[in-house]
Amino acid sequence: MRILYILLLIFLVGCSNTYTLENQQNENTNDIEIQQQLINATITNVVDGDTIKVKLEGKEETIRLLLVDTPETVHPNKPIQPFGPEASQFAKDTFPKGKKVQVEIDVSKRDKYDRLLAYLWVDGRMFNEMLLEKGLARVAYIYPPNVKYVDQFQETQEEARQEGIGIWSIEDYVKVAWLDGDVTFNEVTENESIDPVTTENNSPIQITELNLEEEYITIMNNDITDMDMTGWSVLSVQGDQRFDFPDSYTIKAGEAITIWSGDFSRGIWSVDLYWTEQNIWNNNGDPAQLINADNVIVDIEGKIN
Repeated sequence: MRILYILLLIFLVGCSNTYTLENQQNENTNDIEIQQQLINATITNVVDGDTIKVKLEGKEETIRLLLVDTPETVHPNKPIQPFGPEASQFAKDTFPKGKKVQVEIDVSKRDKYDRLLAYLWVDGRMFNEMLLEKGLARVAYIYPPNVKYVDQFQETQEEARQEGIGIWSIEDYVKVAWLDGDVTFNEVTENESIDPVTTENNSPIQITELNLEEEYITIMNNDITDMDMTGWSVLSVQGDQRFDFPDSYTIKAGEAITIWSGDFSRGIWSVDLYWTEQNIWNNNGDPAQLINADNVIVDIEGKIN
């Protein structure tokens, strides 16, 4: 009888740790212990520092690590960035093919590229945070509801920044490596178009139109939830002029808003905002940056002529 009891106990313990993507959709993750959220997986390939391929629940999945961004190494339209190769090599060293890992989903499961958005655990440690500790990534793409570890990550990043390791050994790294490490504006050559960040960006807030002559910029919320724009801004690159969104200003789900400058005599719509009566946009070419509350450029429109 004692043997049967022990066998039953082992069976129940084993069942309590079984967790799948289906469970994640149907459970309230706030009420589940971390070990119950972890889904077993096996490494199949490392794409770069923040993109890993795994075999999970019988099929190969591409995982985009949540809340972190490593410098580029494999982007078709972007140069290799400082510490990109180091981040990629660190991932390859940590995740040899066949390595057993565990995947933790936050709330939203996939991005628009059908990649799993996740925290990746290896040997009891979270790899997302390991990258931040070594200065091989920055905290980025902070989009609710996937913000479970954002405070923890920012503290870890600040420690690496204070130590000046990795990317933080480069002065003003985020400014130098904006657009996920694209060139800075003073490196843009004549008539060169600036590569849009949306190729690697999960932001639902995007610039849909920039009219230099009519002096307006239109911004769209492509998400299914309203977006609080507190702390967000728009920058006219040529004039280095910034528009800050009013505190608590919200762009409703699926709504487009227009920010006007110049002549204020035009009609006013309920979703319009006004910048200044001065003409902001240079008709000969003037890129517009959309910058989120973490001072990260999430979209850009226009070119320098």
